[in-house]
Amino acid sequence: MRDAGWAGRGPLGEAALSAAMVMLALAAGFAVGFLVWAVLSLANGLVALLWDALGKRGGEGFATPWFPLVVCTLGGLVIGVWTHFPQGAPAPLETVMASFKKTGSYRVEGAERSVVGFLLPIVFGGSVGPEAGLTGLIASAYCRLRDLLKRAGLRAGAIGDATIAASVAAIFGTPLAGIVAGVESAPDEVPDPNEYELRRSAKTVLYFSAALAALGGASASSALFGGSGGLPRLAEPAPGAFDPIWFLPCIAFGYAFALVFEGSAALFSRLSRRAGDTAFAVIAKPTAAGFIMGGIAAILPNVLFSGEVQTHELVSDWSEAGAFVLLATGVLKLAITPMYLNMGWSGGHFFPCIYSGVSCGFGIALLAGVDLTFAAGVVTTSFIACTTRKPLFSAGILLLCFPLHGMLWCGLAAVIGSLLPLPRAWHAGSDAEEEIREL
Repeated sequence: MRDAGWAGRGPLGEAALSAAMVMLALAAGFAVGFLVWAVLSLANGLVALLWDALGKRGGEGFATPWFPLVVCTLGGLVIGVWTHFPQGAPAPLETVMASFKKTGSYRVEGAERSVVGFLLPIVFGGSVGPEAGLTGLIASAYCRLRDLLKRAGLRAGAIGDATIAASVAAIFGTPLAGIVAGVESAPDEVPDPNEYELRRSAKTVLYFSAALAALGGASASSALFGGSGGLPRLAEPAPGAFDPIWFLPCIAFGYAFALVFEGSAALFSRLSRRAGDTAFAVIAKPTAAGFIMGGIAAILPNVLFSGEVQTHELVSDWSEAGAFVLLATGVLKLAITPMYLNMGWSGGHFFPCIYSGVSCGFGIALLAGVDLTFAAGVVTTSFIACTTRKPLFSAGILLLCFPLHGMLWCGLAAVIGSLLPLPRAWHAGSDAEEEIREL
């Protein structure tokens, strides 16, 4: 790998270089998987210490009903102070991927501050996912390693996208999401002439290797040291679960939930901009968001947290909640997540949105009398695809959530959902969209 021109010295040299790149992708993917497991285990341990040990969280809620109000408000205050002084908030997943694909690089200045900024919203119960901070930290670490290799005369630029693919695969617990995220490239992406150029088929091999190795690294770490990650797998649908009468209505529900999410994002983005960026506003915005979230969580505790662990709990304990509680929790979480993201609680939105889709799908299934897996699958995939506009990525994330023979109607729902229109004024209103356009 010392020089891209080395590959042109014959089939043997090209084969050796390709094998070396695959080995490097495997090693990088395994390391990413271990890192994702380690950081998520730390975050889950801190959450358990604060919410389970102190708050005594159980199946019936908290020992003190107003415990979430106090913790979330205090958490918002801490996040606001931390964000104002050291500037340690991580960037959204979309911003990290767009920056890397556009410029070929991504940097986090002050990694220690960014790690704390990543942990704070999760530990204090924020309805945000871990994918934003983790992907940014891993991408930044790769870029620093790549620069060190360049100084030694080694070129490993092609491993960059593979590292992103490995991060997504390890976080979501499914390799297909990482492969699709890596293969997708920006239309105006200009290759770096200083890097070793790979054909699309060769890149796909690297993404596949890195994604599988990352999943293996996370799984091996979990098996050896405990802990778990990724999304749960829903039960097999009943024979004849596909109900054509309810297929389009479930897509319509998914679309309605997408409108709730995008409308909330546009509303709180405007409110955040109007509040400004003064020292008082930077501290007051996340504090107010925490107060609102804590008040709702005192009545509906499952609006808290990213939704990864809660989706596991929902799949096993859905019968203990009524249809209206499931719907209310899912819809409120959809509206609250954009509030958090626009009011200073940095993080990702995929895990909260997946939990919301499954919760609402279960509620609709109970009211309509249709199969739970069918309703949850169609509602969730159509909703996620509508907000991301990426049906393959949406299906890739949810691949391990839903049975394979149910992915046909889920895939069709994802395609239809990605084509449904969203108001431009809403979709272009978020801070994340502004950051991506500026890259």
